[in-house]
Amino acid sequence: MNPNHLPLHALAWTLLLIAPYRLPGAESEPVNPAEREPVRVLVAYYSLTGNTEKMADGVIEGVKRVAGAAVSLKKVDEVAKEDLERADGIILGCPAYYGTIPGKMKVVIDDWSWKLKVDFTDKVGGAFSTGGGQAGGKEFTLISLVMFMLNNRMVVAGPLYRNDTTGSVWAEVGATAMTGPLDPGVGEAELDSARRLGERVASLAVKLKRAATSSSVPK
Repeated sequence: MNPNHLPLHALAWTLLLIAPYRLPGAESEPVNPAEREPVRVLVAYYSLTGNTEKMADGVIEGVKRVAGAAVSLKKVDEVAKEDLERADGIILGCPAYYGTIPGKMKVVIDDWSWKLKVDFTDKVGGAFSTGGGQAGGKEFTLISLVMFMLNNRMVVAGPLYRNDTTGSVWAEVGATAMTGPLDPGVGEAELDSARRLGERVASLAVKLKRAATSSSVPK
């Protein structure tokens, strides 16, 4: 079409239709790049016989239930400083050795603070543990992991449960599994607790990151 052959008013309407239109004074809303980035959850574990690793797999499943969350799984001695710094949530798991964290894992996570100088402030944390006995120290191990997180300024969350009869909702310190000799190993109910833990930590990490993102966008 030759513009020279168009009447003046027709040419004006054509230009209005094809030109981008913006109200006077209107500006495009700023987009924070962080909104496009997934929330990263790191699951780091120590496992000698494979039971804690099974629980870690359950935690991974739970994290994947949350939209906008990406998860990575690593043995605790393979975690790099970059993994910790990029993570919005960190979930730690280990067996109970003599009622507490295995010595090898304790040295590693202490070095995250002392040697690597990682800033854990406001990252979301969670913990899981396994143990052979009914009362062999699994909960104490959870509390020890949680205390590590709290001392490093993290926000801590545990799995949520609901009583369908009464409607009551409660949370627990973390997820645990009894692995023998009185128990056949990591069962479905114990994996359910691991999934709930992963889902809770990831959900909270997403909420906190969205809140931080919205508050950082210029008004």
